[in-house]
Formats: sequence, structure tokens, C-alpha cells
Amino acid sequence: TQHVRNCGPQTFVISRKGGTLLTINNFVYRSNLKFYGKGSDILYWECVQNRSMKCRSRLKTIGDDLYVTNDVHNHEGDVKRIEAARTAGMLLKKKLTELSASDKF
Repeated sequence: TQHVRNCGPQTFVISRKGGTLLTINNFVYRSNLKFYGKGSDILYWECVQNRSMKCRSRLKTIGDDLYVTNDVHNHEGDVKRIEAARTAGMLLKKKLTELSASDKF
């Protein structure tokens, strides 16, 4: 597990269905946004290509700290999707702990 301490503002994409997706290194991750842990501050993220391409890349966030549990992808990055979101104004640059309920759902 690789730990990136307090990685500062992260980039989030609002999905077509209104969900919040995390982007790291041109890859997009989804979470069910159910918080775990004593402080209810742990989120688990999976690559959005998990279901279609069987990609096993995973992240975990604890507050604003990022833990990469598997950074191996079996596909190219999601540059077009991220750029389309940027063009449509659907990118948020915030710390995870600064996301409001309206950002998350």
C-alpha cells in the first residue's frame, strides 16, 4: 500500500447520474460513498472500468489522505472522459473532506 499524505485538492467528476467520481493520474474511480472506520472517514474506491474491463485498481481514502492499494490498470487512462467533464463544467477541485452532501449525491 502506497500512502500519499494530505494530497491537497483532488479532482472529482460529477457523473451522468449525479454521482461523485475521483480522478487520479487520468484514471477515474467510483465509491459507494459509504463511510467506514471509527471516525467514519474511510472511503474505498474502485476503477470505473472494474465491471466492464475487470480492472482491479483500488484506492482508499482516510480523510484527505490517499492510500493506493492497487495501481495496476489493464486499460488506457480516461483522458477523454475527464476532458469532457472539464468542458461541461462538471469537474470539482476540492479536498475530500470539503465535499458537501450536494457534491456527493
